Amino acid sequence: MKTNRYSYERDSERGNVLVTVILMMAVLIGLGTTAVVQTSTDMNISTNYRLGEEAFYAAEAAAEEARARLRGTNTDPNYAGDPATTPDTWWSAYLLTGTQQPTDDPDYNSTYRNYVPTTSSHTSTTVTANSLQSAIPYMVKIRHKLEYDAEVRGHQPSTPMYYDGDGNSGVHTAASPGNIIYYGYGNPAQPTTAVQFTTSGGSAFRPVNIITAYGIVGNSIKTVEVEVTRPPGPPIKAAIYAKGDVTGNGSSLTVDGNDNCGVASPLDTIYTLNPAVTTLNGTPTMIPTAPTSGTDNIDIIGTVNSMRSSATVAITSDQNGANYGSAANYVTCYSDTSNPYNVQGLKMQNILGYGTLLVRGDLTMGGGFTWNGLILVTGTVTFNGGGGGINIRGAVLANQTVDLDGGIDVAYDSCHINDALSNQAVTKLSWREITH
Repeated sequence: MKTNRYSYERDSERGNVLVTVILMMAVLIGLGTTAVVQTSTDMNISTNYRLGEEAFYAAEAAAEEARARLRGTNTDPNYAGDPATTPDTWWSAYLLTGTQQPTDDPDYNSTYRNYVPTTSSHTSTTVTANSLQSAIPYMVKIRHKLEYDAEVRGHQPSTPMYYDGDGNSGVHTAASPGNIIYYGYGNPAQPTTAVQFTTSGGSAFRPVNIITAYGIVGNSIKTVEVEVTRPPGPPIKAAIYAKGDVTGNGSSLTVDGNDNCGVASPLDTIYTLNPAVTTLNGTPTMIPTAPTSGTDNIDIIGTVNSMRSSATVAITSDQNGANYGSAANYVTCYSDTSNPYNVQGLKMQNILGYGTLLVRGDLTMGGGFTWNGLILVTGTVTFNGGGGGINIRGAVLANQTVDLDGGIDVAYDSCHINDALSNQAVTKLSWREITH
């Protein structure tokens, strides 16, 4: 049988087309598979990225809760700071939002207290969800910064990261981490500059705290570490500090530079900025030293401006018979005598106060004035102690002159000053993200 050439060619062409179609299908299947794999990989990457971002923001939220709960004092039920009267080297506390355990912490150390503070007990070690919220998953550890922590970050005598005032410049270990690092005016060579420092004993300032916050979302964990501290307030040089002249009259005037609560070292009774001087008439009592003068120029105006944002009470007129705060609730009061304008400044008598009194302008204190904490005035301060006397436990700082007349008893008290500063917002000293 004779083969038809054209029929053969058509069959051959059909075969070629079939092969081509099969090859194209294979290519398309391959491309489709690649696209599916790529899409799946991209989705996984996208999901992991999203979970990582959520975990990071959870860690940031955790650090902020810890920072907020370090504000205040041990009388606040939500306080999460060191409950000891004298800061405890081995204190630590955890904030938990769910089923986490302190032992889940990669750096868990059983030597520390590892408290899980609740509203009923700041020293509880019972593991429970004690965060103020439950929607965001995280865990937080808070503890004091120690000398070993600074050394891990690079501190050494030749390149100091803090002022070493405890007389021991040796290397420390995790098992023997050294003293607590505080933040305040602990360097005698820089008496008006706040620094990180250690001491051989107690301190009137608060420790630097390390917050380690873990954000946990799915299988993603992010960690941030924040060093925070309570603002130290102004440097306290004496029971009464003034940049202008100080005049004190009468035997019923007493100024005591010893710490009324027995924690800090004694200070001067009255300190004036050169060339201002103190003039005492009669036989006032100055304990433990006579008034002094020097070159320590404290920025009172700047301090008042920086602290007024934390004010909880606004005083807009003269006051007679008012109470501010309590022994369990120290407040920050602020008065701007230029708004509304008061040519004579602020006058206050028959007052009982706990906390910080900030006055922009002049202040006159009358009989029956009692204050526990700090008084900062950008103008002059006048004490008129007749008719009930004036009693202050803490310190008074004036940007200009001070006049003291009548029954007056002013005593330095580091505890009242600390409590007065306790409602200031806790500030950040450093921040970093940690990878494990």
